Amino acid sequence: MPKTTTVEKIPADEPTRPAAGTRGSSRKRNTKAARRALRVAYRTRRGMAPLYAAAAQAIAGSVLAMPDDGWKTALAATAAGAATTVAWGRWNGRIGKKRLRRRLPRRADFIAAASAVTTGGGLVTAMAATGGLQPGHSPYPGLVAAWSLGHGIYWWRRGKKTAAPVPALSQQMQLWQDNVACPDGSLPGSRLVDVVTTGYGWTGVVICKRGNWRKAYAASADIAGDLDLPEESLQIEKAMGQSAKRATIAVFNVNPLQEVIDHPGPQILDKTTGQAKVGLFYDGEPAHYAFWKPSGPVHTVVYGATDGGKSRFLDMLLGTERHNGIVSWVCDPQGGQSLPRWREAVDWYEDTAQGGLAMLYAVRTVMYERSARYSMMEFVDHKGRKLRGRDHFVVDDPDPLISVTIDEAHRVLNLQGAPALVLEIIQMARKCGIKIRLVFQGPKANMFGNAPESTDIREQAQSGNTVMFRTASTLTDSIGLPGWDVNPSNLPMYWPDKTSTAGLGYIKGPDNRQAMFRAYFDRDPAHWATTGTTPTVEASAAAVTGKAYSERLERLAARLRGETPVLPDDAFTDGPTDAARRAPSTDPIAQAAAAIEAEAPAGTDEKVAAFLAERGRPVGRNTIAQETGLTVSAVKNALTRLKNKGQAVAVDRGIWAHPDHANTTADTTELADAA
Repeated sequence: MPKTTTVEKIPADEPTRPAAGTRGSSRKRNTKAARRALRVAYRTRRGMAPLYAAAAQAIAGSVLAMPDDGWKTALAATAAGAATTVAWGRWNGRIGKKRLRRRLPRRADFIAAASAVTTGGGLVTAMAATGGLQPGHSPYPGLVAAWSLGHGIYWWRRGKKTAAPVPALSQQMQLWQDNVACPDGSLPGSRLVDVVTTGYGWTGVVICKRGNWRKAYAASADIAGDLDLPEESLQIEKAMGQSAKRATIAVFNVNPLQEVIDHPGPQILDKTTGQAKVGLFYDGEPAHYAFWKPSGPVHTVVYGATDGGKSRFLDMLLGTERHNGIVSWVCDPQGGQSLPRWREAVDWYEDTAQGGLAMLYAVRTVMYERSARYSMMEFVDHKGRKLRGRDHFVVDDPDPLISVTIDEAHRVLNLQGAPALVLEIIQMARKCGIKIRLVFQGPKANMFGNAPESTDIREQAQSGNTVMFRTASTLTDSIGLPGWDVNPSNLPMYWPDKTSTAGLGYIKGPDNRQAMFRAYFDRDPAHWATTGTTPTVEASAAAVTGKAYSERLERLAARLRGETPVLPDDAFTDGPTDAARRAPSTDPIAQAAAAIEAEAPAGTDEKVAAFLAERGRPVGRNTIAQETGLTVSAVKNALTRLKNKGQAVAVDRGIWAHPDHANTTADTTELADAA
């Protein structure tokens, strides 16, 4: 049997153990409390900064009091802090021309910071020199508390003033999130920011989640549907100067452009920049049109359907030119009906397409005369150097700017040789101080003459100012404003109150905004046409233009007397010179009038009516034409007019009779001829 040894344990011999579940609990609690205190201190670091700074002063003063020369360290730290504060408050942050900081702190902040650093450093230095904080035996605890309270009041008041309130989500933003930015909305994941309420509705900035601002523009109609708005009440355009993801949105309760904007007068032109304020965008910002820029004049093309506002826009530009020393040459091929106020108010006015072609030949002559003169001209550049040969145009130094306006320009460009002439002028005339302004119904190729140069003319003209009022076809929107996501053909003809939208459109100019604008409306263009003096070209230019220019006033006087003026022999230098081409009767309007007059001379109706009465029975149109010596077309038109007057009756197809003989039987020969 094995031997068993029994050992008796004494409780005092065993080490004391903590109760179950309590091992290290005190140490853990202390660690957690310290971490919690650090987190609270970090979260309250801004508001409690003065108290933390006071505690740091007390600790620093006590620590630096231990060594004998600790006060020297405190003094050096105070000096360094003061120097840093001065640099922070007074150095503008420039190294050469490079600016390192946007702005200096406010004067009050600088004074408060300098006071805190110097007085606080002085307290630490004094404590280091006299034995530390010494609670109960020195005034330092009270001084530290006073320092903390004094600077803390300024700190807390400043923080209260600058703290920005957290804005509540606006109604527009909430609607956007719920309807547009939602997964099944028109722009999923997008954001609406910077919402501002305006007098006409509200504006904001759309930030697309993917893609660029064109994605927002393309979804304009869907966004209007998501927001339960009429499509015409919403405008989206590129956010200028911001990220490509951002688009500006404007929502109208009432379109601000609906009210007619009166033309303020010729002072709209800023002669220092060459730009004129010609209207307003929907947000009230001015729309600019460039007459010239430092490199020379700016060509222009204007598009717009009937009643789009082209003529009133031209009235405004011509009035601005007349009262700002710009020479205006105008061609109105519609017989002068589009721009009648300027017939006697500009330097040169032509009211036929042939006259416009003669004007273009004169423009080219002036262009080469100026070019030859400028190439040898002496001038002083911006650095004070005297140079020869100027490669750019300076307005009124020494010659005035010449602005050539051709309304219904397709009438002129359809003439033989005109497209090549216009392209030559557009490409070369800017350096010579000549600008071309072409006006069309639309930007189709046939408007530019259907010539090899037509596309080049359109591209060159559209590289300057392009003004596009309401057009008639969606197919031409991208042609008139290439690269722009706008649709002038969708502009309404009438506002909801049934008033005209004339002058509403888009303008590609110095602003480069793809947004609707409305041109100023000149209610009284005759006022600007009859006041002031008419600017004219310089003598050297007038001398080379020939009789087409020198006899312009005689032709105008003849036109006012009701006569038909004839262009001189030299009107088409280097071009066709046959008399038929020079005669204004070859103008389409004159041709049509002459054809009607030749086809239906005076007394045609009376002659046909007398023939029917004498014939005594129904007769065919061909017989009437043969017997009277008139054309069949003239007889047909005369019979229609007589029928409306009750003086002729159509008894059968092509068979006519006097009302008294309508019941008489026609000859079988007449019936056969009519058939």
